[in-house]
Amino acid sequence: MTPEAQDLIDLRLTQANESLREARLLIDQEMCRGTMDRVYFSMFYCACALLATKEFGPSRDGNVAAKFHREFVKSGLIPQEFGERFKRATQLHQDADLGANPPPGCDRLKELMADAESFLTTTKLFLGKQ
Repeated sequence: MTPEAQDLIDLRLTQANESLREARLLIDQEMCRGTMDRVYFSMFYCACALLATKEFGPSRDGNVAAKFHREFVKSGLIPQEFGERFKRATQLHQDADLGANPPPGCDRLKELMADAESFLTTTKLFLGKQ
């Protein structure tokens, strides 16, 4: 792996950790839209860190979820459940951010935060960063 790829992985893991910490602060204030945003981005950054191991750089085309699914879930490197969790968070984020739907309530967001924490732990284990 190139030093640049390793730097990108480290950056994405830092961003994923920060996003989860921000989500915890926002949920305490019952700020659901911001919490949903940070939960989604935590998972997004995990997927980006994993993709960087395959020399995929920052994606401008919005296909991070598709690339993640193809390279890691479909190939069996990452369990299917994490692909489903990321897909679900992506859809809820888009619905709340761009659609006409409100973000999920606090109880549902706490479940999604647990999914994101598990996704981050699995990502770190896969990358040998735990």
